[in-house]
Amino acid sequence: MKKLFLLIVFAFAFLNLTKANVAADSIPIIMTPIIDNPIDDHGTPPKSPEATLMIYQSGNSFYFGEAFVGCAVTLLLNNVVVYSDFVGTDGIVTIPASFTGTFELCLTIGTQVFSAEIEL
Repeated sequence: MKKLFLLIVFAFAFLNLTKANVAADSIPIIMTPIIDNPIDDHGTPPKSPEATLMIYQSGNSFYFGEAFVGCAVTLLLNNVVVYSDFVGTDGIVTIPASFTGTFELCLTIGTQVFSAEIEL
């Protein structure tokens, strides 16, 4: 049931995240899930492929899409949270310009966490 829910959320997000909502100079970023325990309820690794999530970056703004409104976004440096926010009603999170360098960006959807390395 959880996989079906995530599949529906991703499908909805894909349909809502159109180029009309994204700045022309944006670059795509693929976020991958963080799997704490790769063993399923039957004691074996899951057979389904990992679901990835595509977002877009334009400067310090990240476009997640309206399907992820209210989801938590954290910015980590050396596994320490240095900034956190929630996806706004427009599907966008803007990181303050004072953050520069390479960071890990995490998006939390329920109990699932997706991450990507980003450059600001």
